[in-house]
Amino acid sequence: MKSSNPDKIPWKNRIVLGLFSGLVYAGLMAAFDYASDLPFHEVKFVFSTLLFGTFMAIATRWMVKKKKNN
Repeated sequence: MKSSNPDKIPWKNRIVLGLFSGLVYAGLMAAFDYASDLPFHEVKFVFSTLLFGTFMAIATRWMVKKKKNN
């Protein structure tokens, strides 16, 4: 069921978009570490993915609510 209401972003879509943006962010940070000859840390990669992904999911929801109120 597809909703045209922008206020209703399904949880599944928010989780997928948050994880995708978190993976992109963590990948870029790992690339910068690699370019600086620093070792790859799995824990840092997972933490960055989850933290940034969660932040992006919350920010997306906030922006949708803000857009609805305008």
